[in-house]
Amino acid sequence: MSENAKIYSTSAARNKEIIAGAFLRLCPQAERVLELASGSGEHAEAVLMRKPSLSWQGSDPDAEARASTTVRMEEAGQPAPLTLDTREEAWWQEAGRPYDAVVAINMIHITAFAGVEGLFQGAARLLGEGGALFLYGPMSRRGALEESNQRFDESLKSRDPDWGVRDLDDTLQPLAARFALYLDHTERVPANNHVVVFRRS
Repeated sequence: MSENAKIYSTSAARNKEIIAGAFLRLCPQAERVLELASGSGEHAEAVLMRKPSLSWQGSDPDAEARASTTVRMEEAGQPAPLTLDTREEAWWQEAGRPYDAVVAINMIHITAFAGVEGLFQGAARLLGEGGALFLYGPMSRRGALEESNQRFDESLKSRDPDWGVRDLDDTLQPLAARFALYLDHTERVPANNHVVVFRRS
């Protein structure tokens, strides 16, 4: 596939090294990884530059995003991304199994809640015991949200009322518990984002 298919994201350029470092620090035992909503593929590329021995399976429902990720994964010696959409019933059946980690970067605020629910349900199906669901993005804590993220949340909801910044304590933790996932780690990172790791019980 042509080099011209690559997408370059300004936000990925800012955060990819932070995310790559956090993933490898928090999930050091992970060898087989599924990434959902891979987007441009730049985050996967950054992780693989640090640890090329990983087996990384990207995915995205968007054809242009898959084309970009395909080029980057070919260069890294990884398989082409799958067409996965966590809003679809039993999407995980197309993903193969098992995985040591499921990764979703800047995803849960730009999908309907059904997609968030599907993410957790699918992760519980695809992860082995102790496997990690690694999330990155803006989140509120018990309803508290920074002013910049309040504006961002309003902007998201103006584009699609089903989108929006999710609450880690009041929404994501109870959802995780439904699927036998527990909160293992959370930390603030630059630009009012969070890195969060849930693990399969």
